[in-house]
Amino acid sequence: MEQAGISYRFFYLTGISGEGNGEEGAKKTAEICNQLHPELIGANMLTIYPQSALYQDIKQGNWIEESEMEKYKELRSLVKHLKNPTAFAALGASNMIQLQGKLPEDREKLLAVLDEIIGSQKEEKLRNYRKNLRHL
Repeated sequence: MEQAGISYRFFYLTGISGEGNGEEGAKKTAEICNQLHPELIGANMLTIYPQSALYQDIKQGNWIEESEMEKYKELRSLVKHLKNPTAFAALGASNMIQLQGKLPEDREKLLAVLDEIIGSQKEEKLRNYRKNLRHL
């Protein structure tokens, strides 16, 4: 696409790797993104609704959802490991706390916001936000 002069964007779904796998998944995603040049990397957080197939997998014990705090740590890992210049945004309704900036120049600002979330927010508050999302 780059050779053809076509700009493109990546969208990252924080939480899709499941419990205990998010930070490593973010690092591997960053490795791929660092080989390419998307104009934007947008991040949204996985929200599981009771009518979804993934919800059924959880009920059957086949998959375990990340905690909300794990999702923010995963997002931090993604921002930390992205190297190529790109716009970064986590602005969708699935993100209780929205982020936006340019990489690499806003990396430290974005990491500081994520560190503040990780250090000050309570899992229950973050989970309540997710549970009360009616639609995306």
